[in-house]
Amino acid sequence: MLDTPGRPPLFADRAFQAVTALLIVNVAAFLLQEHTGPLWPAPVNWLLVIAVIVPTLLLCRRARTDPESAPVVRRYWRTMTIGISLFVGVVALRVLSEIGLAGWLLPASVVLHVLAGAVLTWPLVGLPLSARDRMVGVWLDLGTLSAAAGLLIWHFAAAAQFADGRVTLPRVLAAAVIMGAGLNGVHLAAKVVLAGVESFARRGLYWIGASGLIGGLGSAISFLHPHQPSGNLLLLVLPFAAYAAAAGARVQVVDTAAGARERRVRRGYSLMPYMAIAAVDAMVVINNVRGTGDGLLIDSVAVVLTALVVIRQLIAFRQNDTLLARIGVQEERFRRLVQNSTDMVTIAEPGGALTYVSPAARGVLGADPAGMIGTDMMAWVHPDDLAAVTERIATVTATPGTTTTYQARLRHDDGTYRWLEIISANLTGEPSVGGIVSNARDITETRQVQDRLSYEASHDMLTGLANRALFHERVTAAIRRAGPDERFSIVLVDLDDFKTVNDTLGHATGDALLVHVAERMRASVRPVDTVARLGGDEFAILFEGVAGEDVERMLVRIAAALLEPALVDRQPLTARASFGVVDGHAGDDAGDLLRQADIAMYEAKGRGEGGYERYRPEMEARGAERSRQAAALRTAIIEDQLVVHFQPVVTLPEGRITGAEALVRWQHPVDGLLGPGAFIDTAEQTGLIVPLGVRVLRAATREAATWPGELTVSVNVSARQLREAGFPAVVEAALRESGLPARRLTVEITESVAVGGGATTENLQGLRDLGVRLSLDDFGTGASTLSLLATCPVHQIKLDRSFVPDGGSDAIARAVAQMARAFGLQTVAEGVETAEQAALMTRLGYERAQGFHFARPMSAADLRARLGATAVRS
Repeated sequence: MLDTPGRPPLFADRAFQAVTALLIVNVAAFLLQEHTGPLWPAPVNWLLVIAVIVPTLLLCRRARTDPESAPVVRRYWRTMTIGISLFVGVVALRVLSEIGLAGWLLPASVVLHVLAGAVLTWPLVGLPLSARDRMVGVWLDLGTLSAAAGLLIWHFAAAAQFADGRVTLPRVLAAAVIMGAGLNGVHLAAKVVLAGVESFARRGLYWIGASGLIGGLGSAISFLHPHQPSGNLLLLVLPFAAYAAAAGARVQVVDTAAGARERRVRRGYSLMPYMAIAAVDAMVVINNVRGTGDGLLIDSVAVVLTALVVIRQLIAFRQNDTLLARIGVQEERFRRLVQNSTDMVTIAEPGGALTYVSPAARGVLGADPAGMIGTDMMAWVHPDDLAAVTERIATVTATPGTTTTYQARLRHDDGTYRWLEIISANLTGEPSVGGIVSNARDITETRQVQDRLSYEASHDMLTGLANRALFHERVTAAIRRAGPDERFSIVLVDLDDFKTVNDTLGHATGDALLVHVAERMRASVRPVDTVARLGGDEFAILFEGVAGEDVERMLVRIAAALLEPALVDRQPLTARASFGVVDGHAGDDAGDLLRQADIAMYEAKGRGEGGYERYRPEMEARGAERSRQAAALRTAIIEDQLVVHFQPVVTLPEGRITGAEALVRWQHPVDGLLGPGAFIDTAEQTGLIVPLGVRVLRAATREAATWPGELTVSVNVSARQLREAGFPAVVEAALRESGLPARRLTVEITESVAVGGGATTENLQGLRDLGVRLSLDDFGTGASTLSLLATCPVHQIKLDRSFVPDGGSDAIARAVAQMARAFGLQTVAEGVETAEQAALMTRLGYERAQGFHFARPMSAADLRARLGATAVRS
């Protein structure tokens, strides 16, 4: 009963220590009394038996309640506990019988003894013998064992009933009981040894079988054998049987606590039939030498055993042939799988030399598998991966059974390197392998996809620069690396008037300009510096190890490089940028530094001339003011603080009102009525211009729908609105809700918006398709060309107020009127403030005019009142 490493010691349990000690005391007392006679009254001997059984019950209870054991195991030990408890009753009846209380106590103890034996035997009967494919062989083994055991039990136990030559019915029954009990015990013990129950601890099953054999055969001999010792043989049989059961229970708990048990390796043969033959052969020899009187029986059994073993051997031969055929099929299947697998399988000696390379090596590495045999695997590994692979292989080689997974680049026969995912296992302990087995799968395409996704997650796809996330990571890393005396600088860059490029030349040209700017900036900094695009036309630069004047010199160089003319998308362009600079130190917060650089950049941008600004704490207030104004404007839109005023448009020379232009105002709760100059820039920068424009459009159409006749309303639309997909649908919804006919709505756009291309052009055409009139506002101040008038689908042009003559030359106003007539467009003069200007614009051919000479912007109520008064006069 040696302990196996990893299992708790068997004798670490006090109950098992107690049952062992009590068994020794019991055996010693029995043997001593056989030589010296009784040492104490007979009941004391039976009390010693109870002393052995009680700790046995405790051990059985622990096995029965062990939560780690399978339910079938716990059920078995519950039955064992019941059966052993019945034997306590058997011994108690023996004690009372020895005292002489009643004559029926002894027969009652015998009956209870048989019942307890049946209870203990029943669970063993249900144990499965083995797998179905081995049943015939197992039954032959049992037959061999039973024949040999029957001969031995007869010769050494049952035959003693007829030693004097007399045959009587009681003797025949006694011999039959001894034979039956012995054969049953042998059968049960063999079943336990051959049982295919993986839930039980294997060593525990051996002790259980021993307990059944000792208890069954020993009890039968104790009751029926004519030659008994001076003491009752049960005083030895019951303690030994109990001790075997206690050992089985203790082993079951110990082996279960040790964790998963190794699966029993099934041999293709059994030693038990050969042991049985050896025993019978010994009987044959003894009979020939001494003449036992059972020669015929012994010879007959020997013949039967020989026949059984021959049959068993023939069956084994057949099973071996079937197994060999199955192994052959499996080997062929494995060979086919390896040969046709896309994974490369190699076997290498612990020193690294390859001893086997699968045919897949030709597809994975383009190499001849035979040519790779004998080479060192490390010779194929990329130099950059050599150290990591060497470490992994060393780890695997150090311990048999170890497995590791890693990725490495191996050289292809064409000179390139392929990424492989490799699983290496140390099978040096397997005689059929004897080396390090590696299974390698080509993951080059997977790695390329992963690298591309990783790159896309950290870089701007348009310019190839770092994106906001990567830039933030590098700023954080720079903060960690910075020492007490080391500084770094963060620069935020915003292109001036980039929106104009997008609006006038289109997004394709705008994107090309962004790529050009990225290239110029990257070429103007050091390789260790990080240039990033944060979004839109906003860039950032991280300068490590430099600050102050060094950074300023680099910014001057970058600004000059951007101002150099370049052909971008076939357009000669330059770029002017505003820079915000902040110096960083160890312990700073990356988010705070980026915010401060952003504040400084807006300060530089506010000057309107490019250049750079360094962050100063006093800038916080101005930056906060911008944020406050944006938040207030957002609130104004939500709470309907925006109101629409209208400036009439009149005919020339009559001055009759034909419509009005909608002009937005902010009814500020504190500052009063604010004009568009106080908030439109903020709306443009924050994108609030889109919801603001929608509200103005809806309010203007609702009001115009109440005007009499065919009076029109003009609404200004920003470039941002016209770039929004589905803008015509927004206009159509406003018209539908207000009931205003499309012909009475004029959408005013600037010249820069008109040449925007892309979605802008589509939206303009969509508005024209609705029947909405289009007007070019502030004509003459932007990209006015003849081609624009020819291609842009407008109905009207509005001459900018700066070109309305006021005592000076009227050449531009005259030229615009002539062009409008040539293209069949209606003309409107803005900013007419005097009667003289009105008369002049009439002579030049202008059909409409608006300005302070006719009316100032007014509320909707005032305009309705004026329209009503005009109607009364007419």
